[in-house]
Amino acid sequence: MSPSILRRPLTLAATVLLVLTPSLAGPLSPASAEGTKQDKIAERETVDQQLEDLRIDLGGVNDELADTYIALAETELLIPEAQQDLEDAQAELAAAREDDRLTGERLTAAQEEEKQLSGEVETGQEEVDRSDDELAQVALDAYKGGGLPNPSTIYTGGQDPQDAVDRSMNYRLTMSSQGSRLDTLRADQAVTENSADRLTAVREEIDALKLESEQAVQRTADAEDAAAAAKADLDDLYATQKTQRDDLEAKKTKYQEDEANLEDRSSTLDTEIEELARQEREREQKAAEAAKKKSSSGSGTGKKSSSGGSANTGGGWNYPVNSRMNSNYGWRYHPIYHTRKLHAGVDFPVACGTSVGATHSGRVIARTHNSGAGNKIILSHGIHNGKLVTSSYHHLQGFAKPVGAQVSAGDTVGYVGTTGSSTGCHLHFEIQEDGNSVNPANYL
Repeated sequence: MSPSILRRPLTLAATVLLVLTPSLAGPLSPASAEGTKQDKIAERETVDQQLEDLRIDLGGVNDELADTYIALAETELLIPEAQQDLEDAQAELAAAREDDRLTGERLTAAQEEEKQLSGEVETGQEEVDRSDDELAQVALDAYKGGGLPNPSTIYTGGQDPQDAVDRSMNYRLTMSSQGSRLDTLRADQAVTENSADRLTAVREEIDALKLESEQAVQRTADAEDAAAAAKADLDDLYATQKTQRDDLEAKKTKYQEDEANLEDRSSTLDTEIEELARQEREREQKAAEAAKKKSSSGSGTGKKSSSGGSANTGGGWNYPVNSRMNSNYGWRYHPIYHTRKLHAGVDFPVACGTSVGATHSGRVIARTHNSGAGNKIILSHGIHNGKLVTSSYHHLQGFAKPVGAQVSAGDTVGYVGTTGSSTGCHLHFEIQEDGNSVNPANYL
């Protein structure tokens, strides 16, 4: 009986499942790959946002120096990600090599079992065939008249009763021997069939393991390539970092006078706002006195003036643009010059050309331009808690309202740009009380 025609045991199902079930350390599924892609996109967006914030922080810095610093910052922000990529690639390589080793061990064990089972099946089949031949010969002899005696002849033809007893005993012993041989034959056949079934399953397992081994070898090769590429990328980043650091130090020396100019520009801007606030307060006071005289003379309607047209209508204060806020108000450590400087407002990173809305109702009192603030528009919002409140919008690409125009909260007064000491599109926004800058968060 050939093993190929024997029934297959349930162990074959386990073999098939082993082949079809992916290894825990195997290639990523499509869902996992998509998740990894989304993680990379999120990491890149985080890096871009950090670079955007850094660029805004570099106000007043020479463009060449700022670009060099941003390039270095980007390299240094990418290094941790590259290090993680290398660690992940090395872990994948170790897992692939271990998977290859285990697959090799399983294949060797399966091949040894195949060899053993092949011998057992061959020996068992020979034994079954021999027993089968012997039983067949006995049956043939009986059919031809020889072999086993007819039971009726045991008791006939004998002269001695004891002879009949002996012949009966021999007959039973002979039949018992043939029955035992038949049972043995059946047992041998069962053992041979089981060994043949297992041999079939093992051979299929070997085929599956050979395929799995080929895949493990390819996975290991791919992991080695990925680890080498990740190592090369990290080495390139470190080399670039060193070059950019040297370049930055050289440019810092070249533009070192810019550091002193930063404070001068800030002082000039404060003085400008202070003078405008003083003029606006005087204008409002004169307008209020004129309104009071007109009312007391009886020529008016009895209604109060709205502070000479400068809005003081109460209500909330709006963000000037729909964007996140960065670079909060307060003292800031300069990333290149390593000096402390008051950041007199807040910044909104937003695209050039975006409409800038009045943060509160008021009146346009100035449209200016200088090397620090670039195009700047200043609004007066009237007296609040005894102080004249003004707001200023810097680095504008252009203006939308003339001086003297009345505006309501949200009305477009200009457009985001990157004029003046700006290294990227954003809105720098300030609020002053009697010309002194205060934290805009107190109003917004």
